[in-house]
Amino acid sequence: MLGQKKFQPKIMYNLSLEELVPVEDFYRRLESVLDLRFVYQECKRLYGKTGNPSIDPVVFFKLNIFGFFENIISDRDLIRRASDRLSIRYFLGYDIDEKLPWHSTISRTRALITKDIFEKIFNKVLEQCNAAGLIEGKHQSIDSTLVKANASLDSLERKEPVLTVKEFIDKSYEENKDQSSDNKDDNNDKDNKPAELKLEKRIKKTKRHKEKDINKKYYSKTDPDSRVASKPRSLKELYYLTHYASDSKNRIITDVFTTYADRKDSKDLMQVYERSAKRLKKLGLIIKEISADKGYCSGENLRRLEECGVTPFIPSPDHPTKGLPKENFIYNEEEDAFLCPNNKKIKFSTYVRESKRYSARRKDCLGCPLKEQCCPGSKMKEINRTIYYKEYERLEQRLIRAEGKRALRIRETVSEGLFAEAKGNHSLKKFMSIGIDNARKKSYLIATVQNLKRLMKLVGRKVKKALQLSRYQVRENIMNIICPNYTSLQVC
Repeated sequence: MLGQKKFQPKIMYNLSLEELVPVEDFYRRLESVLDLRFVYQECKRLYGKTGNPSIDPVVFFKLNIFGFFENIISDRDLIRRASDRLSIRYFLGYDIDEKLPWHSTISRTRALITKDIFEKIFNKVLEQCNAAGLIEGKHQSIDSTLVKANASLDSLERKEPVLTVKEFIDKSYEENKDQSSDNKDDNNDKDNKPAELKLEKRIKKTKRHKEKDINKKYYSKTDPDSRVASKPRSLKELYYLTHYASDSKNRIITDVFTTYADRKDSKDLMQVYERSAKRLKKLGLIIKEISADKGYCSGENLRRLEECGVTPFIPSPDHPTKGLPKENFIYNEEEDAFLCPNNKKIKFSTYVRESKRYSARRKDCLGCPLKEQCCPGSKMKEINRTIYYKEYERLEQRLIRAEGKRALRIRETVSEGLFAEAKGNHSLKKFMSIGIDNARKKSYLIATVQNLKRLMKLVGRKVKKALQLSRYQVRENIMNIICPNYTSLQVC
């Protein structure tokens, strides 16, 4: 007989989430691992003692963690998706007939809760990862990626020029001077004209120089903290910059730092290292090696890392030069001079930023047969030598050895893999919020979710092993009942 199912709603139901959500469900296991009760004490100072109760802060954080696990970027979509998932209701502590919070309360609560609480949740999960033996601490990989801001280039507006005191006085004088000043003597005009022209030329030169950087001229009305930047082979857009420091053993993120997109990586390397080292030190771990890409390389960073007892593996950027490369010139440390291929000395002349400049004599270069190859388009050869040249020499020696090649491979697989995972699966592709504080809050939770994935993978293996062991024990007990000599027979 052919069966046909007809749905007939009941008036009363006798069921519970405890029965409907399987024991091996991911979010049920996550609920048993993730302990956020400390959040109540941290958030107590943010709320008053009267009025209507707010959304439970633990529920707020669990909703956000669920959203980043499922790659949901919209708060409205987050509530809609959570409402019809039994496992999520169990994870949040909401029964079947309870209504979830309104989506607008998510964004309001995110603005209310301070960034340090998001960081403490990240630290709490990091401690759990360390307790599970997932962190080694010795080698850390550091890398950065651009994350889109929630604003478009159409929102850009030109900044108001900032005037110096002299420019403000001159402008005020010009706007408020009496009309009678136009009838002054011609001799006075002639005396003042050259000085005014010189001042105007100087101001114009300064403006032209500053207008090379678009972020100094424009800002976004929608998100003033975002900055114009561009990825290779792509158009300019508004971005934030997110740095990851990650452990090489199991790709556990030890620090996440979101900053402005127009900052150089080398400016933030020491801050990322110090933040990561501080966390690991509390866990009893010490960083010995750091690998990063060439954007983080600078002589100052290399020196400071070596002073901290850390071995850096950071390729130095290429600096193309005209003419013969510096390797063709022999440096004499006693005389502090270079010897050119034509056996002429190139002596120290001046300091340029963090480098010493060595200049050859003009008469030596004019009659040199290698001039066109050595210094084309200039009257004499000049060589810049950084004051951190010893650090760079040690770095080059490390990178050509096996340990250097291994460190660079680790960075490529660990850091770049984590960013690909976060952008593809955990909403790091774009921050759907306004302001750098909200971007930092979200980046903390995304990194927390990625660490939880590794922790839950380990917990899942242990649970599976325990279930298999328990099934084996049940089978063994049954066989012992059926056959009392089953165990002794197995030994034989």
